[in-house]
Amino acid sequence: MKRLKLLYAEDEKKTRRDQVIYIESRYDFDIYEADDGVQALALYKKYKPDIVLTDITMPNMSGLELAKEIRKISQQTKIIIATAHSEQKKLLEAFSSDVINYLLKPINREKLRSSIDTAIETLPKNPNLNTNEIVLNESSKFNLISHEYFIDSEIIKLSKSESKLLQLLCEYKNQDITAYDIFVHVWDDLDKEFSTDSVRTLVKKLRKKLPEGILKNIYGGFYKLSVK
Repeated sequence: MKRLKLLYAEDEKKTRRDQVIYIESRYDFDIYEADDGVQALALYKKYKPDIVLTDITMPNMSGLELAKEIRKISQQTKIIIATAHSEQKKLLEAFSSDVINYLLKPINREKLRSSIDTAIETLPKNPNLNTNEIVLNESSKFNLISHEYFIDSEIIKLSKSESKLLQLLCEYKNQDITAYDIFVHVWDDLDKEFSTDSVRTLVKKLRKKLPEGILKNIYGGFYKLSVK
């Protein structure tokens, strides 16, 4: 089973580090940290975390704005918001973004654990989370853990970028994915300028190694891995 992923957005670094240490001691998560909402959104698009824990007040983009942007992308991600007593009026807006819980700051550890447990229990039972291999056709498959691509049981060499792209396509098989989502997932440098040409070239290279017709261009600048 794949490890669950948690994104924690909090501009107070000591607070964030203390909570991350606590979460790591209780859960076997892949954890990503952000200083503000803009960085958090970029990390969300890159790593597609299952759970997002965010402060409500942050520079550049608030936790509420972050929650709204996430909801434009996914209705499945579980969002927990941390807030000060003085910000309670904002909570009504938070719940309109389908936030599963809010935590008053300073965060109580037991309430934090309870909120995370609730998030885990309510995550959708995605069959992709329970299998290591995605079957592309009768002769080819991709292993989500080892990142190995097989044709007739023979490993086909992929570049690092091709492997990242195929991983993303397999995790979101039969779903439309934007060129921008591919870009932020494949290229590690968040400061690198978005380039549709780079994405298009990478897709073209990977398509040559995949079964014919399964990596589709969708009108509007989307891509989709179409498998049964």
